[in-house]
Amino acid sequence: MEASANNEPRILVVEPDAKVRSAVLRYVVKGFEGSSVQSTSGTLDDVLGEHSRLKSFDVLLVGCDFATDGTADNPTLRALRAIAADPSNPAVILLTTKGSEYSAVQAIKAGAFDYIPKALLGREQVLGAVQRALLARKGPVGGRDGGVAGMIRLFGYDMRRCLANRENVSVHVAFSAERGKEVVLKVLHRGRGSISRDDNFDRLVTEFKLLFDIADRAVAEIYDFRVTSQYSYIAMEYFPLGHLGTQLTGALTPEQALKHAAEISHALSIIHTAGVVHRDLKPGNIMVRDDRTVALIDFGISHQIEDMLNATAGQPIAGTPYYMSPEQARGQPTDERTDLYALGVILYQMLTGEKPFTGETTEAILEQHCSAAVPRLPAQLTAYQALLDKLLAKDATQRHSNAREVTETIELMIAPPPKPAEPPLPAVVVG
Repeated sequence: MEASANNEPRILVVEPDAKVRSAVLRYVVKGFEGSSVQSTSGTLDDVLGEHSRLKSFDVLLVGCDFATDGTADNPTLRALRAIAADPSNPAVILLTTKGSEYSAVQAIKAGAFDYIPKALLGREQVLGAVQRALLARKGPVGGRDGGVAGMIRLFGYDMRRCLANRENVSVHVAFSAERGKEVVLKVLHRGRGSISRDDNFDRLVTEFKLLFDIADRAVAEIYDFRVTSQYSYIAMEYFPLGHLGTQLTGALTPEQALKHAAEISHALSIIHTAGVVHRDLKPGNIMVRDDRTVALIDFGISHQIEDMLNATAGQPIAGTPYYMSPEQARGQPTDERTDLYALGVILYQMLTGEKPFTGETTEAILEQHCSAAVPRLPAQLTAYQALLDKLLAKDATQRHSNAREVTETIELMIAPPPKPAEPPLPAVVVG
């Protein structure tokens, strides 16, 4: 897209409501002096039909009514998907009537840069969204092979260091100007084509929705979720102490191991009550806070319990081999008891400093999960063998029925023994 002569932003407002259209025009014209701002009462479909005109804009502010159709088949979302299929098209900011969290997720999946309910529409919201869209469009893009390329620049964040980089997803520690502290950014680097067809984007949306819906200290706190012309990202809580795996260089004391296990089982009870099975519980996905409480992260392969119950055998195998339940290893339907099995593996590792099942190949490890006997604990730890046997039962029906039951069992083991009753005072004989 050719730059304009004066390099000022070119903005189009697409809104049938004259009052809303006038207000948005006023915000943008005054907020971006010298910008080229146009408006129309037509639809996004109309704009899509004028290809050369569409390409002449940097940002579209588009009214979208979810009052009668809040589904993914909403006409505006259909047109939005067509626009998002070409990254050289302008960024689209939706100004929405009615709608819900579901509608917001559908809008983001369709390729919306931002989503502003009209009930909350104001100068700061509009100008902030447009400014972020303009800055995002000037940033670097991903490589041709879909991998990460160049330095990331996201409005409001000062990138400090990269923690992980795989395929077109990277994880960073960044300083948030808005929150005045470091946060973690999980960033999807967009390639060409519709973002709605990107499996990593689907997983990112799923993770955001699960964490946002749970909203408990059992999971990492979510601060922001944005889609730009080049990136999609989640900003979430940063844990300076890292994950539980960094503490497992050797065996923990039984007291430490049980305390962590109780914290993890409590966190599992929270997500299970919300209808979510983690399916990839492992030390690297258990973050430790300064107060030693834990939070679960990485819900990329999580599923709703209802979906699990409706699943059939032969499902794709997903998870980390060392921590996978027998039913996961076989590609069978899973439920919350799969997470309890993983907790049993982690508890054994915390108590002994070793994983219960190892092997030279993934297949060898999975076979042991399915058929090998539960390893015996050293003599000094036999008090915890019954708990491990139940957590690591091959048959899910032989495990604890839920995470709350595990928490209660562990808390009884942690509780100090009752003090012996004091002997009764001798009777006083009055002469």
